[in-house]
Amino acid sequence: MTNITIGGREIPLCYTVYEMIAIQAELGCTAFELKDKVFGIRQEDEDDPMSIRMDVMTDPERMERLGKLITIMGNAGLEESGEKPDLTSKWVLRHMKPVMIIAYCLAVLNEIQEGNKMESSKTEGPQGPVDEGLEEQNAKKQPGN
Repeated sequence: MTNITIGGREIPLCYTVYEMIAIQAELGCTAFELKDKVFGIRQEDEDDPMSIRMDVMTDPERMERLGKLITIMGNAGLEESGEKPDLTSKWVLRHMKPVMIIAYCLAVLNEIQEGNKMESSKTEGPQGPVDEGLEEQNAKKQPGN
């Protein structure tokens, strides 16, 4: 889990399918639409990967959605950590420091990326992640199996 600090409180963020459903219900957008609806991510120059910008700070609706997103993921993280999930969007927004908005966005994006990674009981092989189903099929094809 990724942790953020808001209002002096350490808040773990959690993103699973359960939160994805809550986000769709609360924010009215899919996880794929968060890029635009919450973060306002755009690339100013197609040829320059460093020209990516976030317009969240210039749009009150996006800031409000960010607060809701942090509330959902923060309450999930608190609950998973055995703490009381007592965050409200009002508390989150009231205690967020404007100078930290981009840092909060990056933390949320990081947790969403972590939540979207595939799980595997095997470690990565020499060429990257191991596909357990494919490994099992290949083992059955080997002579003597």
